Amino acid sequence: MEMIRSDHWRASGRASDPFSDGQIPELSHIITQDFQLQQILANLPTYAISDLPVLLLGEPGTGKELVAQALCTHSLRRNKQCYAVNCGALTESLACSELFGHVKGAFTDARQGRPGKFKLAHGGSLFLDEVGDLPLSVQSRLLRAVELGEIDPVGADTPIRVDVRLVAATNQNLPQLIAQGRFRQDLYDRLAVLTVHLPPLRERGEDAILLAERFLYQLCQRHQREVAGFARGAEKKLLNHSWPGNVRELRNVVTRAFFFSKGPLIRESDLRFNVATGASSSGGDAPTRPWSYEPMVPARPPQEYLEKLLRAEGGNVSALSRRLRVSTKTVYRWLKSHRIDLEGFRSTDYADLH
Repeated sequence: MEMIRSDHWRASGRASDPFSDGQIPELSHIITQDFQLQQILANLPTYAISDLPVLLLGEPGTGKELVAQALCTHSLRRNKQCYAVNCGALTESLACSELFGHVKGAFTDARQGRPGKFKLAHGGSLFLDEVGDLPLSVQSRLLRAVELGEIDPVGADTPIRVDVRLVAATNQNLPQLIAQGRFRQDLYDRLAVLTVHLPPLRERGEDAILLAERFLYQLCQRHQREVAGFARGAEKKLLNHSWPGNVRELRNVVTRAFFFSKGPLIRESDLRFNVATGASSSGGDAPTRPWSYEPMVPARPPQEYLEKLLRAEGGNVSALSRRLRVSTKTVYRWLKSHRIDLEGFRSTDYADLH
């Protein structure tokens, strides 16, 4: 998946591309033939219009920012700005000012006030990248913004009401950070209403070849040079590599191969991996993951959202479990906790549809 970084985003049209067959129609620029990822992407339009907080989980380079942009583009707030903040690049004091703003004279050199991203995104959406890196003191302020819709600008006497749809992302194991006292449990519960687990490139089948062909096509167009594709040995090498840097690493490998190749095809010898990642290719051990998907306990969806999906599936719990990517046991536990009666969703009309 291609990555797009900017301070704020706007909806954009879909670009024409000869390799667009692998795209999900509702989401532009996301290319995959992997069934697991296609299922995830198929749910994103529903997530986008729900207005609930979304937590994106996955290794660096798996496309969390692009998915966040897609959620913004397809949301009911798409006519408003969607701002993005990289929390991993902020110190504690800078994070408070960047997110919540400050008033004139709040601290040394504060010669004028600053609105902060929450106020700028009022009525729209805010994407917090690397949210797991926020200091605990900032997390408490963020919790108030999420729970009460209020922010306290640095140096201000009164809070400001804000209406912001929040999307957050991290490559860290938040439950582990919670156990270590480095992340607030209550904040996690608020952010993880809807969760999206993006698989690493090494688990996406032949997507490495599909994306490599796209990157090669773009390079050929940009530099007016003809390269027909990848030799069989090169394709095998792409599939055997474990891609610890995911799509970002793949783009770099293809770019190097394009500029240093001599013939009409990219050969196996043209594909050069960085020293730091080369040992993880075919024959070596897969890199240690920063966290595992399996131990992550899915957050319970709100009753209204669960009933909406249950109604769409005609009361079919198995279908709902596949849609939410959880076990039927988990779905039944959610239904019981919300006291949702399945019989009310298994009407004759729904039965006829299934």
